[in-house]
Amino acid sequence: MELEFKRKIDYAILPIVIAMYMLNYLDRNNIAAAKLGTLMEDLNLTGTQYSTAVSILFVPYTLMQIPSNLLLGKLGHPNIYLPSAMAIWGALSLWTAFVKGYHSLVFIRFLVGFAEAAFYPGTVFYLSCWYTKYEIAKRSAIFVCGSWISGAFSGLIAYEVLENLDGVFGLAAWRWLFLLEGTVTVAVALAAIPILPNLPATTKWLSKEERLLGVMRMINDVGQRDDDDAQSGTAKKKGFWSALEGFKMAIKDEKVLLILWMQFSFAMMGGLNTVFPSIVGSLGFSQAKTLLLTAPPWLLCSVTSVWNSFHSDMTGERCLHMVWGTGLAFAGVAISLLTLTTGWRYLAMLLMLQNYNSWSLGFAWMATTIPRPPIKRAAAVGIVNLGGNVPNIIVPYLFYTGSEPHFYLGFTVCGFFALSAIVSAFVLRGVLERRNKILERGGSVDNLDGRTGFRFMI
Repeated sequence: MELEFKRKIDYAILPIVIAMYMLNYLDRNNIAAAKLGTLMEDLNLTGTQYSTAVSILFVPYTLMQIPSNLLLGKLGHPNIYLPSAMAIWGALSLWTAFVKGYHSLVFIRFLVGFAEAAFYPGTVFYLSCWYTKYEIAKRSAIFVCGSWISGAFSGLIAYEVLENLDGVFGLAAWRWLFLLEGTVTVAVALAAIPILPNLPATTKWLSKEERLLGVMRMINDVGQRDDDDAQSGTAKKKGFWSALEGFKMAIKDEKVLLILWMQFSFAMMGGLNTVFPSIVGSLGFSQAKTLLLTAPPWLLCSVTSVWNSFHSDMTGERCLHMVWGTGLAFAGVAISLLTLTTGWRYLAMLLMLQNYNSWSLGFAWMATTIPRPPIKRAAAVGIVNLGGNVPNIIVPYLFYTGSEPHFYLGFTVCGFFALSAIVSAFVLRGVLERRNKILERGGSVDNLDGRTGFRFMI
């Protein structure tokens, strides 16, 4: 019965959240493709103004991660909360097609970031409410694969739009890019509301037996119920105070702070996704070839990321699965710093995106490292995702207009943080190993009793 239950939930959740993430990524990063059209000329943008327009989205996107996840943790109903946020950012992205200048572009991008803040940390928390620690990595990878696929097809979509729609109904091609993608986002958001399940105990279209199974699976995963009332102390507080206590518990946990730095470092390496078309453009090919050449690195990343997370769940190992992709990414930036030869540089671009093998797995590792109480887990996801998005504000300025084709500053900084991420992963492994030894002796750590059989995945 459990296998049938998981299959039923997979079919209900994964296709929708993948589609949502594909559009989330498109709406966030389509400005990079628009730059290859006439965006700069039509809005009379300087290089610094363009970098600001890229970065400004991530200011509210970063700041609202924690409040949004705490709100979701208290309100529940992710099946309504997440699609509603999606419909808002889709409508705003659509409206980007009609901006007239720099200031209106920056304003609308700021609002898009505000609305998009709810999605990624909210979905990570949502998945952690349905799947056990031996199931969540592969589901997280499949979910995040939506963004990698989006990264691949965004170039192909942009190519078709920029080549074929310029001047249609008097609109520049880059305006059609925002108009079409924003419209599809709103449509998918509205379709998602009746399809997504809520939480295991409250999904009405599940039978009573299935709802009970969903709850019992999470109890058996850590030996405790997945609700605040099952916890002792301040976690029993309600409303705002419960959310505040969840935040306090998270920032006092050394594991949360360590994971925050680890994911920040991974994200500094991965932040080049915000400028990836420009990096590929430094090869000197035409606009059309540049857009087409952005696809293979993302497709390769999609395959390796899913394989990596499936293998991690199968073996129960996290750390080594986290670091090998980032090791390849470090090799990629080293090659880029050493040569301008086209073949080697494109190989480097294929390697750079292997850093993303670590991204979704890092959140899966975190969700099982901070399992209870749920309000603390929700806060931890928000805190870590906040740190993981600050680099998106910084990196566009490192790869500034005029630094191509070498991008010395950008590649050097990204390479440094790739090494930092690898070191942080091994430090986290050591911290968790020490806790597991205490649990194996029957002791208690982090409000978890070793006698329940729970062990941290390392």
